[in-house]
Amino acid sequence: MKNNVNIQRRKLLKLAGISAAALATFPSLLNAKTMRVGRHASPDFNPDIEIKLTGEVKYVPIFNGPQTRVWKVIGEVLKGPAKTITNEKSYLAPTIRLHKGQKVRIYSNNELPSATILHWHGLHVPSEMDGNPMYAIDHGETFVYEFEILNRAGTYWYHAHTHSLTAKHVYSGLAGFFLVSDNEEQSLKLPSGEFDVPLVIQDRNFDQQNQLKYAGGMMMKMHGFFRRSDFGEWYTGF
Repeated sequence: MKNNVNIQRRKLLKLAGISAAALATFPSLLNAKTMRVGRHASPDFNPDIEIKLTGEVKYVPIFNGPQTRVWKVIGEVLKGPAKTITNEKSYLAPTIRLHKGQKVRIYSNNELPSATILHWHGLHVPSEMDGNPMYAIDHGETFVYEFEILNRAGTYWYHAHTHSLTAKHVYSGLAGFFLVSDNEEQSLKLPSGEFDVPLVIQDRNFDQQNQLKYAGGMMMKMHGFFRRSDFGEWYTGF
């Protein structure tokens, strides 16, 4: 009986040791996988369109007097039609125009003083390409997005998606249009080109020096710029 107890005890200790080793190893494996996501272009992905988006601190003329410090995204087409990207004269991020079925590779460069990540709001993309906050990149780093446009024609948008900082980053300028066209829409002969005007209406507070004033108080909660939850701080409007 004593021998049987010792055997069972040894089995239990062995299983406990294996479990402890697995628990110690799994976070490392998870972190390693997380670090690999979006760090390099995939040789197996053949994009129709390649663009580069760089987040930088800029000063833009919104009022007379001092220019306003914003976090601005600058877009550049590396492969494909020049009309894919329209850099806005205001502080908004570039307008991106793509067609259903196109494959796109987007290099997102972070030259901002904070970690950030971009989320494609409303687009059907793989989970690792959706701008999960755990994939946020630091200053000087690049995230490579690769996905096919699966959505039908529509007005979508993209924005910063950093944990606990989403609302503030969007307020500072990290948001823009993502416009998708398809064959069905084109067959309708709707107004296009200069007659197709995307419109966004926003409300922002400024101080006496023309600088954006983000307070995160009750009025911002009511107007849709701020919401706090167990998951941090979030935007509720573009």
